[in-house]
Amino acid sequence: MKKFRFCLRIFILSFLLIISYIVLYYFFYYNQLFEWDSRELKVNWMITILYFILFFYVLFFLVDNKVYNIIFGFIASFGTFLWIGIYLLEFYKIEFGLWNLDSIRNSAAILCISILSPGFTLYIIKFIKNNSNPSRKWKIIKNYHVHEGFVGILLVVVAFLLWIIRFWMVQLEVFKKKLRLFLAIDMVLLFLFLFSGSFLILRDRRDIVRLKFIEKRKEQSGNRISSTFNQISQDSVEFFKSPRGLYYPFGILLNCIAVNLFIHGTDFLPKEIFQLDHETIVIIGFILCFIAGGLIGLDWLRLFSKLYPELYEELELILDDLRKR
Repeated sequence: MKKFRFCLRIFILSFLLIISYIVLYYFFYYNQLFEWDSRELKVNWMITILYFILFFYVLFFLVDNKVYNIIFGFIASFGTFLWIGIYLLEFYKIEFGLWNLDSIRNSAAILCISILSPGFTLYIIKFIKNNSNPSRKWKIIKNYHVHEGFVGILLVVVAFLLWIIRFWMVQLEVFKKKLRLFLAIDMVLLFLFLFSGSFLILRDRRDIVRLKFIEKRKEQSGNRISSTFNQISQDSVEFFKSPRGLYYPFGILLNCIAVNLFIHGTDFLPKEIFQLDHETIVIIGFILCFIAGGLIGLDWLRLFSKLYPELYEELELILDDLRKR
């Protein structure tokens, strides 16, 4: 059965890679064939973005999380470096006649943004794993515990401030053309803070409802310690409870769409087809990003169990023991 699953994964991956080559080929071809504002080119953009959203989403469930992390790191680093490099060449008006720099830059942006949501989701779960064990004391300030729901609220406030900065920048034509790099940085940071904030708010929703933001940490007898998480008491058992519904796959997919909406705007949803202006699409993207981060935050434990099954089994044994008391 395992051999069959492995062969099936290899077949699906090979098929997706072939389709990726075809999609990129036509992306480059139509970019040179049609005018920038043509309907055909807009549709080509939409199809290319949509395909790579689905490609990296399927890949998230198809390969090992370590492999995906390597792919994410390579594409994000190399693609960002390439995008910035081409931007600087254009800024200083350095031309390479043999290369279509616009197509290369745009394809790099599409790949980076398409993998951003699943890649960052993987990273935030990894961050939780690496920073929740008993040896980590960064959460405690002189015996006071800062709840992650409160941190999430602060991150959303920062995202709101970045939204104000973005609103100011889009009013100036220079940030849309010569200084668009700064607008791109603001948009990516806005996504990271908004997604992380909504994730933490919904993950720690029970403490937020109880208005628990900062409290003095008390040592309790009978606490159990796992190799990943801090001391687990009977009071915190409810925190490690998954909702009845399966949310995280829908949250990841929704967030993939959301980040592409507010980064690409009408390049993703052409105005000629959907009759929506760029700013309306961006606002929809922001709203969906907050909802998506919240869905993943609600269902974080299932995602943790998928990525780290051995650690999850250890956690379940501890929780079962505490429930019986």
